[in-house]
Amino acid sequence: METPILNLITDCLVPLVTAVVGWLAGSRKRRNDALKSMQDSIDILSTENKRLIEDLTTVNREVVALRRENGELKTSVDQLCKENAQLKTEVQDLRKQMTQAPA
Repeated sequence: METPILNLITDCLVPLVTAVVGWLAGSRKRRNDALKSMQDSIDILSTENKRLIEDLTTVNREVVALRRENGELKTSVDQLCKENAQLKTEVQDLRKQMTQAPA
C-alpha cells in the first residue's frame, strides 16, 4: 500500500512542488530582468542628459560671446552714423562755400 501513496506523491506532488519552485524562480528572474532593463534605461538617459548639458553649456558660451560682439558692433555702427552725419554736414558746408566763392 505504500507504493500507491508513494506513486501518488511522486506523480502529483513532486511536479506541483517543482512547478511552484520554477514559477517563483522565474518570477524573480523576470523581476530582476525588468530592474536591469530599467537601470540600463536610466544609465542611457543619464549619459544623454550629461551630453545635452555639455552642449547647452557650449551653446550658452557662444550666445554670450555673440551678444558681446553684437554690442560692440552696435557701438561701431552708432559711431559710424555720427561720423557720417558730420561728414554730410561738412560736405554741405563745402558746397555752400563753392557756390558762394567768386569765380
